[in-house]
Amino acid sequence: MLRTDFPLFISILLLSSTLIGCISESDVDSDDVADKIDNCPEIFNPEQLDYDSDEVGDLCDSDDDNDGFLDENDSHPLDSDESTDLDGDGIGDNSDDDIDGDGVENYEDQYPYDSNEKWDTDSDGIPNGVDNDDDGDGWNDTVDQFDLSPVTSLLEDGPFTSGTMDVVFTSPRGHEVTLQIWFPSKENNGDRVIYDNVLPGMALDDTTPDCSEPRPVTIYSHGFPSIRWGSAFMMESLATHGFISIAPDHRYGTVFDVDVDKLPNHILSRPDDIIESFDWLVSQNNINGDLFNCIVPEEGYSMIGQSTGGYTSMMISGAKILSSDLELGCIDNGSDFTEINCAILSIFEDLSISDFSNPDSRVRSTLLLSPWNGSVLNNGISNVSVSSLVLTGDSDETTTISQVNNTVFQLGNSLVNYAVFNNSGHYAFAPIGCLAYGCDGLLDINISENLSSEIAIIYLAKQLNWPESDTYQFPDSEHITWKYD
Repeated sequence: MLRTDFPLFISILLLSSTLIGCISESDVDSDDVADKIDNCPEIFNPEQLDYDSDEVGDLCDSDDDNDGFLDENDSHPLDSDESTDLDGDGIGDNSDDDIDGDGVENYEDQYPYDSNEKWDTDSDGIPNGVDNDDDGDGWNDTVDQFDLSPVTSLLEDGPFTSGTMDVVFTSPRGHEVTLQIWFPSKENNGDRVIYDNVLPGMALDDTTPDCSEPRPVTIYSHGFPSIRWGSAFMMESLATHGFISIAPDHRYGTVFDVDVDKLPNHILSRPDDIIESFDWLVSQNNINGDLFNCIVPEEGYSMIGQSTGGYTSMMISGAKILSSDLELGCIDNGSDFTEINCAILSIFEDLSISDFSNPDSRVRSTLLLSPWNGSVLNNGISNVSVSSLVLTGDSDETTTISQVNNTVFQLGNSLVNYAVFNNSGHYAFAPIGCLAYGCDGLLDINISENLSSEIAIIYLAKQLNWPESDTYQFPDSEHITWKYD
């Protein structure tokens, strides 16, 4: 029987274990990867990741993608094609279409690495953000009506291409309003508009407004019955000079929906049509879309009104319908508008009001074209509180010279000037009327359009204190008699 020496056996076993431990491979970081093949021998990294295959593991490699940028400074440490991300949007600058994240793509951005600057409009090496004269026209931006567009002559079309579109919005009163909008267009080419497939115009149809700088605003009010584009020629001209002009259809007073039975309510609702239209424009100015940041709401708007639109313009500018005027009109049985005056008196009684006014403090000035007083305005016109200019024709059989003279007299100190177009009728400023009723034997409508458009831009430029506007005089023409030269 073999006898085993137990103490000796234990000693041999312990010695064997010690020798095995001595000859086993070192693994300092205990990641089960021997130090001699461990790409990070002192850092636990059993996965042995090595992005750039340089035999230095990612956990201990200071430049994982081997692009020459230390990981601590590398926006994309595992992408050798990217190392910076200026705007911090997660897209490396080499792949980012808008490196500085200012909303302008690099190919358009003259300062693609500066989020505070985008343009140098006049290419003078000074970015617009710190340039006192962005367009290089010699006028400081603080007084220049358009910082990015050089001042041009008011005696011809302006530097912009006129565009137009029509939209429909729902009035707070619950009905739909069709609105025509004219504006400087981003596009220079396109189809010319044919308004409601009736009247050809010069503006490009359905183009995009250029809102690269704030635009002054005019609102146009049409006659009865007429339509929102009744004086489109003037709005198109203003658009070439940088204006946004809007014009609502006055419900029950257009050539498509005229309703004489609703005339009293139609007359009283006209100022609300204007107020709601400007409110709509302000709302569009404040949301992303074609008209975003296109105007400065606090700067308000100027009114332009033809015929009954003249009444609208006066009302929105502070005029009042006085019960005393209505009562006189109601008992005058020889007037064509006796019934209207009596009907409005009845509305006043139902609403428990005496005198009616509906001004908008945002109106800055008004241009009255063959203004009709709606048969209800007389002494209340004297409450108009903004600068006013009146244009009319001496052969106007709708708003006769005597009627317009009375309006002019009532305007008092608010009147800037008054021009009578010689041998011109009621539609001298609304060509659609000439299409419908004819203007034979009267002043050529093209002459009237050109002169009144020139007057309009000079008048509005003066009201807005545009650079050099004080050097312009209203046109001296054989076709015009100025009453207050």
